[in-house]
Amino acid sequence: MRKVIIFILIAWFLVLASCNSDYSTPLNTDYTTETDISFQGDINDKRYTSFRLSDGCSFSQFVETYEGYYYLKNFYVYYCSDGISKYVKLCSKPDCRHSDNNCNAYTGANLIAYYDGYMYYVAIDQYDYCLFRMNMDGTNHVKIKSISTIQEKCTGFFEHGYLYYYKGTIYGLLGNTNTVIYRTAVFDKSEGTIVVDTKDNGINVDDIFLFYPHDEYIYFYTFSPDTYYSVCRYSMETSKWSDYVNTEMFFQSVLTDADKVYWYLNGDGFYEYAYETGTIERVADTVGDGLYGVSYNDEYIYAYQYYEEKYSPIPPMLYVFDRQYNLIDNVSVDIPMLNYFSPFYLTELDDYVLLSTSINDSAPDYYIKKSEFGSGNITVRKIGD
Repeated sequence: MRKVIIFILIAWFLVLASCNSDYSTPLNTDYTTETDISFQGDINDKRYTSFRLSDGCSFSQFVETYEGYYYLKNFYVYYCSDGISKYVKLCSKPDCRHSDNNCNAYTGANLIAYYDGYMYYVAIDQYDYCLFRMNMDGTNHVKIKSISTIQEKCTGFFEHGYLYYYKGTIYGLLGNTNTVIYRTAVFDKSEGTIVVDTKDNGINVDDIFLFYPHDEYIYFYTFSPDTYYSVCRYSMETSKWSDYVNTEMFFQSVLTDADKVYWYLNGDGFYEYAYETGTIERVADTVGDGLYGVSYNDEYIYAYQYYEEKYSPIPPMLYVFDRQYNLIDNVSVDIPMLNYFSPFYLTELDDYVLLSTSINDSAPDYYIKKSEFGSGNITVRKIGD
C-alpha cells in the first residue's frame, strides 16, 4: 500500500517538481506600484510569508496575503478576495482573452510567493532562470535578477522575503552536478549566497529528494528503496545537522516543526519524533482502510482519502481530528473529481477548508465550514454559490 501512494505522489509532484517553466517573452519592466493603505496590520506577518507546509496542493501554489488569496494553476495566477468566492485570473486588461503570455495573470512559473506588497515568482527568460515580481493586481511584471542558467537548472522555495534554491532537480531525477543550497533576497538585486553544502552531511549528488526552508531550518528528504523516506534538518543559526528521522512516508503526510516531526503511515497509524529525546512514538491508530493523505494544522488534523479507483461510486472521506488525535467529525466528499489521482483537500483558512476537483488543473471550487465541525452534519459547498 505504501508503494502505491508513494507512486501516486511522485507522479503528481513531478508535474510541479521545480522552477521549470515554458519559454516566455520578456515581461513588462515598469517598477511603479501602489499599495493598499486601508489595511492596518503587518503586511509581512509570518502567516503571509511563511513556507506553507500543510497544503494538499504543491508547495508555493497557494498564497494568503492581506489583499486576499492567490492560486497558481497552469502558469496563471487566480485571485479571490475572501477564499470562498470564485477564483478568477488576475488580469483586468480590457479585451484580454487570458490565454497567452500577454495576460497579466500569466507567469510562466510553477510557484509564487508574497512579500512586502508584491508577488514573486521564478520563470525562464533569455535562457536563464530569473526572479520576477509583480503588483498584487497582476500588473507590472518586473525581472529582478538571474538565478541560474537552464543548463544548471533550478529548484527553489520562498520564505520571509528570500528564495532558497538549488541548481538542480529533485524528486529523484538524475543529472545533477552540485549539492549546494543558496539563498537570495527577493527585494534587491544582490547575488545568491551559499547557505549549506549537503555533502557535509553525506547527502550527495542526486540524493536531495526534496528540501524546503522553515523558520531557522532547512529540511532535507532522502530516499532509500529499503527504508523509503527519511528527513533531517540543518540549522541556519547554529550550522548544525540533526539526525535522520525515518518517516517512511513522503512530506505529504508529514509535519516538521522546531520540536517534533509528525507523520502518518497508511494501515499503521500516527507517529511522532521528539528532537529533544531522539525517540519515535506511535501515538494513534490508523484512520481506516484505504489510502489517506494527512494535513497537520494548528488546531486540526485532516485525513483525506484518495479514490481507490477512477469513477469509483464510493466517494472519499475527510476525517477531522484535534491535535491530540481525537476524532472530531467526518464527511463524505461527494464532488465530481476531474483528477482522481490527486487529493481533493487543498488547504485550511481561518474559517474554512478548501477543496478542489483537480489541484493541478482547477482553482479551489468547493469548501466546508469549520464552524460545523463536531455537529455531525458538515456540508460540502460549491465555491461561488
